[in-house]
Amino acid sequence: MKVTFPQMGSLNIPLESFLQRLDIETITPPPLTKRTINLGVKYSPESACLPFKLVLGNFIEALELGAEAIIMAGGNGPCRFGHFGELANDILADLGYNFEFYILEPPVKSIVDIFIELSPSFNWIKAIKSLRFAWQKLILIEKMKKYRLKYGTFLPQNKINKIEDKYLMLIADANSSARLKNIDKSYKDEINKCKNDQLVDNHQTANLKIGLVGDIYTVSEPFANLDASKRLNELGVAVDRAVFVSKWVKDNLIYGALNIPSNSKVLKAANRYLQEGVGGLGLETVGETVLYGEKGYDGVIQLAPLGCMPEIVAKSLLTKVERDLQIPVLTLTLDEHSSATGVQTRLEAFVDLLKQKKNSNNKAFLN
Repeated sequence: MKVTFPQMGSLNIPLESFLQRLDIETITPPPLTKRTINLGVKYSPESACLPFKLVLGNFIEALELGAEAIIMAGGNGPCRFGHFGELANDILADLGYNFEFYILEPPVKSIVDIFIELSPSFNWIKAIKSLRFAWQKLILIEKMKKYRLKYGTFLPQNKINKIEDKYLMLIADANSSARLKNIDKSYKDEINKCKNDQLVDNHQTANLKIGLVGDIYTVSEPFANLDASKRLNELGVAVDRAVFVSKWVKDNLIYGALNIPSNSKVLKAANRYLQEGVGGLGLETVGETVLYGEKGYDGVIQLAPLGCMPEIVAKSLLTKVERDLQIPVLTLTLDEHSSATGVQTRLEAFVDLLKQKKNSNNKAFLN
């Protein structure tokens, strides 16, 4: 059975590794394009959020390529993500596609049962080794992205994009933990060498630091956020992403299943403004923004799909966080009508505001 899954950033690399090591044939969905969103908009309910439209369009493209089964994570609570699977299943079935749909959600036993059904040669030793290696790939990819966003301000963007693409391919092809360690070291060495050799003329803004918060899909998928983080690097801004898949997996599929809070620091920070979960990453958006303010970041950007209830609640509270901690916050609300030009203009204006604020603070300090 040929299995596909949602496209989200570079998540396909560890997913392919895990599934293929269990002898599960995969069909990787194609990169997101204008056609993807057009398909999603055409067949989704009008009120559906951008992530759902992109996921649905991507599933259609994968089914056209011959996928026979779909797997995706599930959820619960107020966020509509918990209904993505059932809704997508119904829409695709109504469109006449023949496929199996599997939703990965606690308890862990139900997740294991799905992979036992899909794998023709499942055994526990193979599964644990496959999962461990896929996890190592995921962690390395996220380390690379963090490193790139931190130091990408010092490099021409076309150069660092090529470096990143090269090392993502190396991770995808890697077949041992030792190889992953070598890739990790080589990537950092190459970035550091380029940083020292080819500093670009953006020193006036290279010392700005912005925290990135918001909906996990919108933050993780460059097509959904119109490459907001890379655009910030181009403007000379160091970026710290608060949202990564590994953290979501630990919080929801591991600690969540055991009913153990894993992000107590973030929850404690959010507690001053929001005491209850509102679904999605709404609580985390507030807490991470507070922490960024306490760490002295110059600003925070919230990436949110239009109509995302958890992020709407968070946005209403970020105004108070912004006032209390004196940290500017920009919310980019994204849907199928968002344009690269519009995002670029807003980011440029926000960076200019941060530069002016920092310069005025420095002048006040010197006086």
